[in-house]
Amino acid sequence: MEIILNKLKKWFFRWSFIDIPVFGIGVALIIYYFNGVDGVEAETVFRESIVPNIGTELLGVWLSVRIIESVLRGRQKRSRLRAQLVDNMNYLVTLIRGIAPHFEQQTIDHLSSELKWFEEMKDYRISGTSEQTIKLINEVTKLYAQAAREASKINPLRDEINDLFLRNPRMLDNPLIKELHDIYRRQNYTRIIVKRIDSRIKRYREKMADLDPSSELEVEELTILKIEEYSSILKVYIAITLNAEAAVVEARSEVLNREYNF
Repeated sequence: MEIILNKLKKWFFRWSFIDIPVFGIGVALIIYYFNGVDGVEAETVFRESIVPNIGTELLGVWLSVRIIESVLRGRQKRSRLRAQLVDNMNYLVTLIRGIAPHFEQQTIDHLSSELKWFEEMKDYRISGTSEQTIKLINEVTKLYAQAAREASKINPLRDEINDLFLRNPRMLDNPLIKELHDIYRRQNYTRIIVKRIDSRIKRYREKMADLDPSSELEVEELTILKIEEYSSILKVYIAITLNAEAAVVEARSEVLNREYNF
């Protein structure tokens, strides 16, 4: 009942000033035509030609205006929803770019909550979009959810690595470990840094392969293993984010093309 009342209010304030007069005059003239069959010839001509024509024209214009207005309003609504969809995807890109290099849990949680809200509103905002576009948008949300999960693994592991360095400062006397530590501490998530980390680990293993195991080397080996795990997570995270941004570009283009070609 409340929905009907709201629609009536919208109609009254938006269209009643033209609907009521036009519809009323048109109906009145048609009624007048049907009731006035007998009479003087001039009146008969008026009733049989002019009056029904006026009534028909008025109702025709009214019906045309309402149909056109409904079509335009529907297109404006779809255009607005698509614009909001594109804005949402752009915001997801902004959020994921803000996660690295610090990987703060608050930022990751913000991305997760935004994805949840985006998922809830998606069905409402993809009205009129093609199946291909819907698949692309679903791929976007899937990739960004994966990126959030991978990002949440970074800081706990980084804390463990930092603790190992703090508890065992003598490891830094080894120039290979010191160089690896310095690269790792840059807290960069680019492919170049990951490649440098991997190359330094490889060099360390080659240099230490012939040495006898000791307690210090065990700590170094544990640290290396943790940094390797850290590097592997970064690789996955980087790959996902690159794919996610590419998916956003493709989905955004599809949504906009759908809008322009509608």
